Amino acid sequence: MTTAATGYSASQIHLHWTVFALTLFMFFTGDSKTDLFRAARGGPATSLSPNWAAVHIVVGLAILAAMLLRLWLRIRHGAPAPPASEHAALRWLADVVHVGLYADLVGSALIGLLAYYLFPGLAGLHDLLSRLVLIALVGLHVLGAGYQHFILRTDVMKWMLRARDPAR
Repeated sequence: MTTAATGYSASQIHLHWTVFALTLFMFFTGDSKTDLFRAARGGPATSLSPNWAAVHIVVGLAILAAMLLRLWLRIRHGAPAPPASEHAALRWLADVVHVGLYADLVGSALIGLLAYYLFPGLAGLHDLLSRLVLIALVGLHVLGAGYQHFILRTDVMKWMLRARDPAR
């Protein structure tokens, strides 16, 4: 991936927060989709409208599309270099968390589709990735941003709030 010197583009920032909002929606409505999934596979009936399954799939596809677009933009426009004063271990951890977030959000969406349409046995893996693993990664991501902002006093957190070039 290429590295840009000053920040993220407006498109990258908008996609970041769009994925955050869509993921938050899925997190708070996910349990009901598990009940619908089980009912569709011969499990106990649920009073939930089957329309919620369609909503879950559409939002999951939107997350997948947004994440693939984010990956393409990151490759095309790059990402800011970490502060020069940042310890190598923190840079490594930030890289691991970012790769993990991309892999988890893309993988969870793909596994969810496979579970729903072809391999129901993957539903547990989808649930694990979209809940526990994602909570851990988002938690590390937020802690890292907070640490950068409040302890190290860098501009890292501002990168996702203000575009380096609003036209992109």
